[in-house]
Amino acid sequence: MKNKHIPELLCPSGDMASLLGAISAGADAVYLGLDIFNARIRADNFTLDNVSEAISLCHAHGVKVFVTLNIAIYEKEIPLLLEYASRLWTAGVDAVIVSDLGIITLLREHFPELEIHASTQCTAHNLDGVSMLQKMGCKRVVVARELDKKNISYIKSNTSAEIEAFVHGAHCMSVSGQCLMSYALGGRSGNRGECAQPCRLPYSINKKQSYMLSLKDMSLAPHLSELSDIGVDSYKIEGRMKSDAYVYGVGSIYRRLIDNGRNAEKGELRTLEALFSRQGFTDGYFKGAIDSSMLGVRSEDDKVRTSNIATDIPELKKPQITVSARFVLGEKATLTLRYSGKSATVYADIVEEAKNAPMSKEDIIKSLSKFGQTPFELGAIEIEKSDNIMVRVSKLNALRREAVSKLLSYGREPIDPIYKPKSICASKDKIRSAFFLDPDKIPDDVSYFDRIYVYVDRYKRDKRINGIALPPVIFDNEWTSIEKMLEKAKNDGIKYALVSNIGQIERVKKYGFISQANFRFNAFNRPCVRFLHDLGFDSVIMSPELSLRQLEDFKGESVVAYGKIPVMTTHKCILKDSVGCDKCKGYMKDRVDAEFYAEGIFSHRNVIFNSVPVYMADKIDEISSFSHHFIFTDESKDECAGIIYAYKNKIKSLKGFRRIK
Repeated sequence: MKNKHIPELLCPSGDMASLLGAISAGADAVYLGLDIFNARIRADNFTLDNVSEAISLCHAHGVKVFVTLNIAIYEKEIPLLLEYASRLWTAGVDAVIVSDLGIITLLREHFPELEIHASTQCTAHNLDGVSMLQKMGCKRVVVARELDKKNISYIKSNTSAEIEAFVHGAHCMSVSGQCLMSYALGGRSGNRGECAQPCRLPYSINKKQSYMLSLKDMSLAPHLSELSDIGVDSYKIEGRMKSDAYVYGVGSIYRRLIDNGRNAEKGELRTLEALFSRQGFTDGYFKGAIDSSMLGVRSEDDKVRTSNIATDIPELKKPQITVSARFVLGEKATLTLRYSGKSATVYADIVEEAKNAPMSKEDIIKSLSKFGQTPFELGAIEIEKSDNIMVRVSKLNALRREAVSKLLSYGREPIDPIYKPKSICASKDKIRSAFFLDPDKIPDDVSYFDRIYVYVDRYKRDKRINGIALPPVIFDNEWTSIEKMLEKAKNDGIKYALVSNIGQIERVKKYGFISQANFRFNAFNRPCVRFLHDLGFDSVIMSPELSLRQLEDFKGESVVAYGKIPVMTTHKCILKDSVGCDKCKGYMKDRVDAEFYAEGIFSHRNVIFNSVPVYMADKIDEISSFSHHFIFTDESKDECAGIIYAYKNKIKSLKGFRRIK
């Protein structure tokens, strides 16, 4: 790492204690969430009342503050979110981290100078995705944890956007932004910051129980020289739910490694493991070594090691401030504060001669030295004054407060954004579309549907098929094979494409397909749907997390009317260890024997589907104002035909199901 660029060290802050730990550790920047609108809603978090204090404290120590607004936003929440953004703007926030595509466009419209970072929840795992987010106005993109070294390097070498990468902390089994497991099992949405972590529970396949969804925490501490060679701009440590001791301990080690230009040694890795780990760490994704060694749980031994490690967080020293004041008879009173190359000067009324007891130099020093409630402490103070003058103590205190405020402020003018919902231009024609996981199970008669999709890598010439679906994850080194498939499908006369990710849009346009946006875009609000239509999608499948009442704003768009919704997309194959690659499909059971169908898809990734399907055949009138999308997974060919018949005739199901309520 010698003579290489120095990356930013970005540390988590779940509360004020961990914020102090991050600053003490030497963080260049911290990221934190508010009491709402953030993906770690169970952390203590900050409020609008104390976030200004946090920002001032960080700025006094030369640390940037990024605030997370990284959940999917309901339409009714948008005015409040804009109010929060306005308060953050005037408080001097350095950037906001956003995952909702519609909110990115809205913030760019109302706050053109506010720096926006695209959250990892945007699922940016290829250059096209990063480029699209940059075009939308994101200065920085947090790339997917699943990327290996070559793909991170390719993205960084071909973009001017800042690239932020996770280097340490918890792994989600599901690709970020592609998990509905917590919502499906208990109604706690990961996309809304309420994840109950079902991936940390045991499951079984073929009666073999294991923690097949629980990944070890990642640590790229042994690979910092490689990340430096790539030119990654920011090293991100996960952990807003972790203690201040964790934040300080982990942050301090990464600070030392960055400053010394080296990788971690064995002793440092052991310390990192003791601070928090799940049976050690994994670097499997980064190295492209994806196997069962990546799995781990938080063992009793891990907990004992953490309880035994001593982490003494040093008391945070306040930066010293230099005070210069001038109180000359007949001139305006002047006060200047300086620290770390910054200065602020303020003025008061013209200094007048004292009529009774004059103000002494000592009295002035006493008033101008009070920095107890600020991030500073007094360093040097220099007072120039005329004899026999009078300045009220209240004026001195006000002058000091004004100077401190000016020193910490960015001089930003308040913005009062007003949200005016815009038309989303939904298609007037109702569309019935169906996705078949297995092309061999498509019934002979599918005239009920306008579009029949199959995965592009499973496509074969078939008069019943007129659409291809792109897999949810495509790395840059996989585009060559995917594009050959797209070209073949286009040459065969395929008209439609079901698009799953922001990084797929330009490739589909290249081949001239009529595109439908899959529910994987997490479309929750009007700005998101409008953005997708502006990109050229003729229909948007709304998030299956929305209720019928919430869907009222989106008549004409599409809803999942039938099927087992994918609840996880995993980059690590869970099936290889249980059923083998030759089968690559099976049923995963939870602790109450609910069965989740899982199947291997493109590039050995897995999709895990919900245990019960959405079923609305007998309630079809309740969703008559929407287009309808069907998902067929483990049903037989005859069962698929029976479901179509049931929807044609509004037949009630006798099996388990879930409703759009």
